[in-house]
Amino acid sequence: MPDEVAWHGDVAVVVPNYNKRKTLRACLESVYAQTYRPVEVIVVDDVSTDGSLEIARRFPCTIVRSPRNQGPAGARNLGVARSSAPLLFFVDSDTALAPDAIHNAVKAYRETPDCGMVQGIYDIEPLYDDGWVERYRVLCEHYERSRTTATFLSCTLIPRHVFEEAGGLDERLRDGEDFEFGTRVPAHYRLVVTTSVVTKADDEDRFWGCLAERFLRSTTLPVIMLRARRLRGEGKVGFHLSMIGTGQHKRRKPPRVSSASATATFLTLPLPLVSPWLLVVPAATLGVFLFMNRRFIGFARRYRGVRFGLWVGWMQLCFHTAFFLGACVGLLRVVYELGRRQGEPVRTGLSPAPSAGARE
Repeated sequence: MPDEVAWHGDVAVVVPNYNKRKTLRACLESVYAQTYRPVEVIVVDDVSTDGSLEIARRFPCTIVRSPRNQGPAGARNLGVARSSAPLLFFVDSDTALAPDAIHNAVKAYRETPDCGMVQGIYDIEPLYDDGWVERYRVLCEHYERSRTTATFLSCTLIPRHVFEEAGGLDERLRDGEDFEFGTRVPAHYRLVVTTSVVTKADDEDRFWGCLAERFLRSTTLPVIMLRARRLRGEGKVGFHLSMIGTGQHKRRKPPRVSSASATATFLTLPLPLVSPWLLVVPAATLGVFLFMNRRFIGFARRYRGVRFGLWVGWMQLCFHTAFFLGACVGLLRVVYELGRRQGEPVRTGLSPAPSAGARE
């Protein structure tokens, strides 16, 4: 770290960690190499068992040990509670920031009136290249995060007062908690998505692990979307949007058609066994899917060649199918709970205040 770079008292970095021994060193090295140094770096260990806590102890950060495994929402809330700076910068422990990430985030925040969140994107290359599945996942995240209005906390700056006004993260959610948080931010704030704030990520590198992750995450979406619809009906929430350097100027709709057509393609594959003429059905649904995903597949082909473009098309087909099936399971859960008059999945109230963790 160059000595001439001064510490800044307005930014606290919060790093939730759970069994990220492979990447935590690179993550913290990138935080301490920032051109805009944060005054606080807080690592919240969520009961790791892989020895990653020992890596954190080698850095001059504050370590907070969660009393139990709470998931990323609980860990981040705990980190915020143990910090004091007015700006919160969230970093995932399996990512490594570009040296100017915090500087560019603070700059975008200061230059945007009513800014409630500055959200960065993934680098186009993985932090550690572990094969074609990971290359697909990182490329997909890079592409989507520069075009989406969903909120992610892997590389994101949020003013403390906005985080507190929105009520923090809902600890009842083990996944999708960052997206759900964005649905509760008061409507007068602006979400800035910018390509100037970049982080490299180490993503899932196994085929079935990738699909299982997508399936589980999408099971929470019906709950979150129903909550968001209720809140929007009150006219009090919903970010205004600013896209900086992304080429996007309007909100993108959820990938319903892509996911439905991908699933229909797999479900109708046996039809030609009944009659060869029925091959037209899966061919038609595949055609719809490829049309809806033509820009991303073309982007992948231009980036790594035809073979990679074909691989991305196959992975997208499987990925969207997992998304659709998971969302269906989540929707069934909502219907079941509402039928029992419990209503818990769509209640907008948050979980109790986070448990106090042990500080080192």
